[in-house]
Amino acid sequence: MDLKISYNWINEYLKSTKSLKEFSTEMSLKCQSVERIHPFAAKFSGVITAKIIAIDSHPNADKLRLPTVDTGKEKLQIVCGAPNIEVGQIVPLALAGAVLGEGEAAFEIKKTNIRGVDSNGMLCSPKELGLGDDHSGILILPDNTPLGKKLEDSADFKDNVLDIEVTSNRTDAMSVVGLAREGAAALDLKFNPIKPKPNLKITKNIPFKVEIKEPKMCPRYSAVVMTDVVVGPSPLWLQICLWQSGLRPINNLVDITNYILLEYGRPMHVFDYDKLNDKKIIVRKAKAGEKILALDGKTYELNANHLVIADGKIPAAVGGIMGGQDSAATKQTKTIVFESAVFDPVLIRKTARDLNLYSDSSSLFEKGLHPQSTTEGILRAIELTQKIAGGQVASKIIDVGLNKFQPKKIKFDLSQIKRYLAVDIPVVKVKKILSALGFAVAGNKTLTVTVPWFRANDVVFDYDLVEEIARIYGYHNLPTTLPVGEIPLQNRDSVFYWENLAKNFLAGLGFTEVYNYSMVSEKFLAQAKFTGEKLIKIFNPLSEDMAVMRSTLIAGVLDNVAENINNFSEIKIFELSNIYSVKKENELPHEIVKLTGAVVGDGQAAFYDVKGIMEVFLNKFGQKKFDLKITDAACPLWQSQSALDIYINQEYFGQFGLISQELLNNYGLNKPVAIFDLDFSKLAGIGATIKTFQPIPEFPESVRDLAIIIDKDISWQSVKEAIDKANPLLNHIDYLNTFIDPALGADKKSLALRLVFRAADRTLKSEEVESATKNVMANLAEKLGAKLR
Repeated sequence: MDLKISYNWINEYLKSTKSLKEFSTEMSLKCQSVERIHPFAAKFSGVITAKIIAIDSHPNADKLRLPTVDTGKEKLQIVCGAPNIEVGQIVPLALAGAVLGEGEAAFEIKKTNIRGVDSNGMLCSPKELGLGDDHSGILILPDNTPLGKKLEDSADFKDNVLDIEVTSNRTDAMSVVGLAREGAAALDLKFNPIKPKPNLKITKNIPFKVEIKEPKMCPRYSAVVMTDVVVGPSPLWLQICLWQSGLRPINNLVDITNYILLEYGRPMHVFDYDKLNDKKIIVRKAKAGEKILALDGKTYELNANHLVIADGKIPAAVGGIMGGQDSAATKQTKTIVFESAVFDPVLIRKTARDLNLYSDSSSLFEKGLHPQSTTEGILRAIELTQKIAGGQVASKIIDVGLNKFQPKKIKFDLSQIKRYLAVDIPVVKVKKILSALGFAVAGNKTLTVTVPWFRANDVVFDYDLVEEIARIYGYHNLPTTLPVGEIPLQNRDSVFYWENLAKNFLAGLGFTEVYNYSMVSEKFLAQAKFTGEKLIKIFNPLSEDMAVMRSTLIAGVLDNVAENINNFSEIKIFELSNIYSVKKENELPHEIVKLTGAVVGDGQAAFYDVKGIMEVFLNKFGQKKFDLKITDAACPLWQSQSALDIYINQEYFGQFGLISQELLNNYGLNKPVAIFDLDFSKLAGIGATIKTFQPIPEFPESVRDLAIIIDKDISWQSVKEAIDKANPLLNHIDYLNTFIDPALGADKKSLALRLVFRAADRTLKSEEVESATKNVMANLAEKLGAKLR
């Protein structure tokens, strides 16, 4: 999971004097990898704060309006097309002379006339200020913002945003607090947790109830009611924190929940209390046919496999994924309910996939959050609401499903460190490392280590503790020793040996390996002319697109070609994977490893490319003698007379050739495509690993070129077979080219070939070579009716 987090924010918990480079390097070595650093700074100058005191219509443009703004010193008219401006808002105003952007993208604001009306500046969106990607409307500032002040003086714009990759098992590190704790351990700094300190005094006791009907799906649900809230824009510092992490500010209440999501890794939700029927929350399964209008503006139909947070009548949220619009907080909201809960991760993952509805909250919940995490979220929400929304606590903190947490204790023998890491680490150092990571440690020789709740999901055994110690101590500090003894030889009888050989060979020829799903649709196979009654159908498919097991790799490879043909001038791809077949009813399917590749080229050139690749490829497997026979013309995959079957010792091993025009049309392809499709299971089974030494020939070879006239339908393979045993002095035969012309005769072609003669014990005389050539020609004339051209 990638997080974009402010370095200044992390440093609030560390007070580090280390450089940003040192912090990033140590974090990457010992904790979570810092992938990139994005400088964050004000990309504007001359922008001040102003208040909108009136808005008039533009006389010459329906989509433009004329707000009048008060800077505290003067009142100015602006032409603006933003849809979100209202009287009373405080907004950023770029006066004439202000500069937006930086470098070559910078531009100066000038007084201008827009559609016949003078504009004395420009109201700015977050994107125009360089604060984020949101350009849907003007940036709205809090109501207590002083007028006429430079915007760059309103907040700290000098920062760096760290793009940090956190592995999915480390939910504790998917937050500012978690990253700060890791950073403190990595850089030997003091971690200063900032505990929320809200005023929990209940000013008004407003009734509210929570009931969990599905405790396995929702083991804990915490909530609190707050009243007298004032909904409006968040302070600029809070909006900046959200922009830096790629989130869009909405209003102060929603922004608080998103802020806590980033700060604690704790998803939360806020309801409008007055919109909840019967003033209660029921955590239950959805009823068949129930629907919810979610915050994304879409309506979702629910079923009994989905968990909902419902009021007394209808769903108010899809549990752990997204709230509903009917209960959302708006500008008119005065009383709210904060939710902080924990949900079953498998349930969240299934529901999100089922509804095709994903959110930042679901991304965390599906990785597994600990029930203990709900309390700090509620306390922080109360504290922030009191500070920036004027809210007051109106109920006790309701906590349902709470069980007393029993932390796990691990007996840890220090000798395990030497055993696993081959190094002695002093017990003082071990204790310091574990304590810095939040573990409680007791003992000297054998330690008793208490696992904190935020690491309960991934630290279970003593070797987990060894890993924690090793990474903070530094893997680069562990001793390195060269291996001794005999280097183990790779098992060439293993199919993996041949798979690696095949992949390396094809990669060396410029091929790219592709991966496709094993489950496909029948339509997908039919498109590639692969259909049949014996397709293996999935009993409970995820969708129609994954209803059967693939019976060929050709369909996927052709689909890959179709997707990429407009993006690359040359395409050479292959896939080495399983296909599935069944020969009899009610038998288990057979898994067959296939190797399928494609070359996109110009006509016969692609065919000859694949033919040459196959010949060398088979030689790599120790198969120097193989037969190529023209594929049955009835096969719908191939162009007529443009595909060959491969036989080794009269056993079929695969085929290659040019794909038929009909099949090319099915995939929208306008270039010839040559395909090879091999039974890799069989080929690996006969792969020859023994290589015999052959000395360099002692005597020279003699070469003769022939051009013969034969019938058009006679293949090169037939010619080669007719020549192979014509004379014992014949060393090998090379194909040169084919020439077709009406002057040769009806249905005739000219075939050019090269004969190479050599004797092992002498230099051949020209008379011997001429005699051998005549023997070859006589053989061709007798078997194929060939004539010398």
